[in-house]
Amino acid sequence: SKVPSRALTDGLCKIGTSLVETLRKRASTDEKATVRKASIVAWLQMLSLAHRENKEEFIVSGLDISALCQLCNDSSVATRKAAADALTKLVKANYENEEYTSQASSLELAWAHTVLPLVSDAEITCVTKAVEFFSELVLDPIMELGRDAADKLTDDGSTRYFVALRILSKLSEGSKEAGGSRNGTGSLQTALQKAFVIAGSNCKSLVKNLLRAVYHVGAISLGLDRRSSLDSTLSHDKYLESDLFETNIASTRAGAWCLLDALTSTLVKSSDGKSSLANVSLSQAVRSSQVDSSFLTLSLQKLRSLTNSDDVPADKKPSLTSTSRLCLMVIARMGNFVPRYDAETCYNEILKDLESFTMPVELISSAVGALVTLTKRLLEDSETEMYDECEAWATRLLSHCEQTIESCFSSVAKRGLITRDDEKLLSRALYFVGELSMIGFSSQEDSSRLSKKKSRDITPTDNDPVRGLFVQPSKRLIHLVKLMLPCSMPLPNPNNAENALTPTPSSIRAHAFVALGKFCLRNEALAKENLNIIARELDQESNTDPAVMSNCLMVMGDMCVRYTNLVDKYLVFMAGCLQAGEKKLVDVNSKSHLSITFDGTIPYSMVKKNAILLLSSLLLQDYVKWRGLFVHRFLAAVADEDDEVSCLAQTALRGPLLEKQPNLLSNSFVGAVFVFNNCKAHPLYIAEASAGGNGMGIDFEGAFLDGADRYHKRREIYEMMITNLSDEQKLEVTARLVKEVLGGALETSGDLAAACKLPPSSRLVNKRIESATNVLTDTLDILTSPEIKVGRVGADDDQDDDVASTNGSKPDQRNLHKQRLLSKISRKHLMEIVIPILCNLKTVLEASKSPLLKNLMQYLGYIFRTFKAEVNEHLANNPTLLQELEYDCKRNRKKKDSKSILGVSIDGGKRRVSMQ
Repeated sequence: SKVPSRALTDGLCKIGTSLVETLRKRASTDEKATVRKASIVAWLQMLSLAHRENKEEFIVSGLDISALCQLCNDSSVATRKAAADALTKLVKANYENEEYTSQASSLELAWAHTVLPLVSDAEITCVTKAVEFFSELVLDPIMELGRDAADKLTDDGSTRYFVALRILSKLSEGSKEAGGSRNGTGSLQTALQKAFVIAGSNCKSLVKNLLRAVYHVGAISLGLDRRSSLDSTLSHDKYLESDLFETNIASTRAGAWCLLDALTSTLVKSSDGKSSLANVSLSQAVRSSQVDSSFLTLSLQKLRSLTNSDDVPADKKPSLTSTSRLCLMVIARMGNFVPRYDAETCYNEILKDLESFTMPVELISSAVGALVTLTKRLLEDSETEMYDECEAWATRLLSHCEQTIESCFSSVAKRGLITRDDEKLLSRALYFVGELSMIGFSSQEDSSRLSKKKSRDITPTDNDPVRGLFVQPSKRLIHLVKLMLPCSMPLPNPNNAENALTPTPSSIRAHAFVALGKFCLRNEALAKENLNIIARELDQESNTDPAVMSNCLMVMGDMCVRYTNLVDKYLVFMAGCLQAGEKKLVDVNSKSHLSITFDGTIPYSMVKKNAILLLSSLLLQDYVKWRGLFVHRFLAAVADEDDEVSCLAQTALRGPLLEKQPNLLSNSFVGAVFVFNNCKAHPLYIAEASAGGNGMGIDFEGAFLDGADRYHKRREIYEMMITNLSDEQKLEVTARLVKEVLGGALETSGDLAAACKLPPSSRLVNKRIESATNVLTDTLDILTSPEIKVGRVGADDDQDDDVASTNGSKPDQRNLHKQRLLSKISRKHLMEIVIPILCNLKTVLEASKSPLLKNLMQYLGYIFRTFKAEVNEHLANNPTLLQELEYDCKRNRKKKDSKSILGVSIDGGKRRVSMQ
């Protein structure tokens, strides 16, 4: 394309702000996919123009980034690819800027968490494009560094390298937060795997070069520098060490270790046959890249010394802890390649930190895994000795934890107060005993057989050499853990005149439940005894701290997989977590000083997110089934006040859950209208509540969606459901709504009929009638929505290149004929069934002067405007109604014209779908 003239550029700059706003809104709200895609392209050009011309008025803003993030999840494949391309180009536009701005940080964060996950998209062209962007933005710059990383990272053109590493560091930061999702690092592993598959015969070379590059970058980020050949030892570089906490170096360190963790994890899966990669394993990659594995132990020593140093600022230590965790995880996979002397030194240091309880909770699990691998490295000549040694130190550490907990209890009893040091010590000890009890765990083991001996039917593997080992906790230790489950410990409080019990900090309770849960996973008898205690914390009336509730939910999820029949009766409590905290306030005095607490204005959001993810997983694997009002609780999460919870619920419902059960939304639609409005007396509500319950149905208590003031929440759910219905399902839902709701209102008895016949004053007094009125209002508004029209969504505009089809084929003529046939059936249903019911209902509503008459006339007017000729024919015997409809139609047209003249947009909502 030709370069625009100066005059044109100046003209665009003058209207840049308004033009960017218009294009952003059009891309976000237009119903046509081709318009959204074209708007993104033009929008990107304007943002690029602002960058080139340095126009602060319409340079990339938070609104632009947020909108592009949403468009990366658009229903149209072309729109998703266009949004991903736009974010990628905006990130690359910062290559020229040496200064690291907040705008650049936001773009990199957005790319990491919205573009990279497209590597798991259902559409193959989206996957290919995402992998291409990943290689272009991340892999290529890092591999280009190679052995000359130290020089290239200090050159003038080093920005592109730092951008790649900062993007990786964003993934690392997201996964280390309390309760943080692992989707980021999971997407990174998937992206690496896809990139290796696409590389084909060049895969081995790609892996070798990538491992070598990450190795050098990781060394530089910790102040470790190469002195001679690849076989030389690593030594300290004092010059680099002085700048270890400079922004770029800190991001480089986090990014390099995040990539090394994902790379080794991907190669380990390849070795296990769990990946589609062929002829590539971790051992081959290490040998071919000729990396010195002593780098791992030296890095851990450096991280350990920095973390324990008083000279390092406290605000820098969390990032060091995160990097230490990644380092331990890499050692757990690559420990077999570490020289024996270094392995022994590292083994002793890890063991010392664990025994002294100086290791943070975040590192304990990774440290235990590293200990097992290092033990194997030191005793690799004898599998039996290695197994016995692991059992010996695990038993010794478990006994040491028991003594520590008991000693701490004694000191607390004397003081009558739990200090912060006590809280930290008990939390670490509790987490540690849980991890020790899980060493050698296999889902195939027999949990009813208690033995310290290795299970004969469990075969160890190279990546799990102690698989089948079970170090059984003592009865005394189990008793001590259970003492920390209640809200108050059985210890007297001498500072209280009434000698009240000592409150248990929420962090201790949260860790105690996790430890008990891990014990139960390996002991079925213990699980039977304690399931009720764990489930009790999920009760919405229990006023449980969010951290405790979240941990108990995760424990119940694990036990549901392990002991499905035992946990099934507690599903009602697990489902209740989808609306956790909606009836209570958090006790501010129970807030823990540790990282396990959840900060923010909506403290129970993390519980709800975990509930969505966990229950979706259990449903997809058939460990639990939809029953009672379970699906309605899930739908209610779509309207949650927390946007992240809402988006997560929508993604789960319209994605994997709908794919597994295509009729999920259509079968629940009509019942949802009654459930959301709390219309309990109607037979349809009763039928929904008792469906598949077997006496253990899930209720809707604690989910508040009824009432006129909450209509916006119900509408949000209806919109999501409608947009994910097929034409056949729309036709079915429309027919059922007309028959069971509008038709039910014409019957001689029932709440729906009473809502139409009673005067407005009587309707407000009776809660049942008010609920029935809201059911009718919702139904008429749903039917008036243009989105429920058959044939509306099926004919998307981007058929030329991206109709959602994994094989890329275009819709054939049969689909078009089918769509036309369904449209004719829908029109016939409207004329022959719906209009007669509406006419009769209009008579009833006019007689009672019901406010529902307004909603009914809006629906009739919508039908009249859409099918004017057919309506005129069917209402030829009712000229009065025809005149009313004609008058309403003219008034509606004048209203639209006046808005158009004033320049006011009719479609100004946040979402594309709008119910009128």
